[in-house]
Amino acid sequence: MAIDSIPAYVERCRFFVALCPPIRHKTTDTVLNKQTWSKRGWCRLERAARELSGLTDTKNIEIQGARQLAVAPIFDWVWAPVGEGHFSVAQDKEKIASVVRSMVFRKLHINLLQGNWHSYRLMLNLQRIQYRSLAIVPIEDVIPGFKSDASDPAAYATAKFMFQNGFQSLDERTPEGWSPICFAAVEGNAMVLSTLIEMRADPNDLVQQSEPVLLLAPQTPLLHICAALSHNEALQVLLTARADLGSTDGFGSTALLWAAAVNNVEGIEILSQAGCDFKSPNMVGYSPFVAASVIGCIEAMTKLLPHASPQELNLALHKTILHGSGSAEVMLILVNAGADVNCQLHTPLISPFGILFSMLSIRNHWRQSTLSYYAYHHYGATPLMCSVITGSFEATAVLLSAGACTEFRNARGCTVLDLARESCAPEQILSAIASDGQDRERLLNCLPFQLGVISEAF
Repeated sequence: MAIDSIPAYVERCRFFVALCPPIRHKTTDTVLNKQTWSKRGWCRLERAARELSGLTDTKNIEIQGARQLAVAPIFDWVWAPVGEGHFSVAQDKEKIASVVRSMVFRKLHINLLQGNWHSYRLMLNLQRIQYRSLAIVPIEDVIPGFKSDASDPAAYATAKFMFQNGFQSLDERTPEGWSPICFAAVEGNAMVLSTLIEMRADPNDLVQQSEPVLLLAPQTPLLHICAALSHNEALQVLLTARADLGSTDGFGSTALLWAAAVNNVEGIEILSQAGCDFKSPNMVGYSPFVAASVIGCIEAMTKLLPHASPQELNLALHKTILHGSGSAEVMLILVNAGADVNCQLHTPLISPFGILFSMLSIRNHWRQSTLSYYAYHHYGATPLMCSVITGSFEATAVLLSAGACTEFRNARGCTVLDLARESCAPEQILSAIASDGQDRERLLNCLPFQLGVISEAF
């Protein structure tokens, strides 16, 4: 009964709070932080309940320390299915399966009652992802009345797909710019996708408008959707049908970059074997390796690391911190691969980030935020400076242990200690920056693992 009531309890809450400061567990001697929070199965269930509730005004707040909190919208819940979370008791997954299915079923019916066909179609076809590692059969008969005389399983499944998605022909396109095969790519059923292509659907079709739930840019091809959702069998179907391997979405991203950004290692292998470019950057200059780094995709980073240039390593070091993914593990990979821990930022003014930071830097004078403060101080800043500005204190610890210099000054003449004081960093951080003795060693003890491969001694 208590488990069944979780969705109703979450729906009544105005604030969704994640208590995730880095702290060492007294019994297991492991460090609990945002990464461990996001991997816990029960936390994923609560997060899914919030996203499937239909609420739009709930504030998501992260408690990052005794004096640090942030309003942080949850944007990656689609890629964090409940069943793939960690459960201390394996049998708990059996208990929550019916809860997850009921949440999805309710969401589908709410969308239909509200006439929100686009959200209905998305949720209907995202079921395979949301049910991963759970013993749940996708809901296939939300709309009653389907009949078919088809004896071929592929033809029957495709006819049912078209009916349940409210389509009558392959040429239809929704007001949001989606055709039937676009939703088939979201579902990832290789048999249905292959049948639609045999029926003359275009394997190079694309989503015409942006899609915030899946974070898709305008003009996103099917190949990217399958790579982004780890539908690798469907990915193979598209490649066999000669989908354009060099296509990019509206942000200039390739399918390989998407596979890297969601930690789809198998997808990376499939696309690389097909000839996809490892180095192709998107509109903000992120290569697949940098994209994997800024999201914190360890397996994808490791897979792509042999192809990363020194420039990519340095860019990844800075951008990982900017995006809040500077966990100790990610930082350690970059540092050990040869990233320059004292590399100073010099963002070109005529560039997407240069223009954005210029505007935010001006705004910082009357409306300060973490991002505007970063923009104001970023030019000439080292990774260590950026880590204290953004509150990425695991990154701070790794950089200090790797010998990052504390005496550098940014273009505004500030040292890392100046910035740490201005941004009200915890006393533990201030002490570790100011001295290289016991205070710094205590900071390193808060990391999730020992940094034995880094030779700097204190």
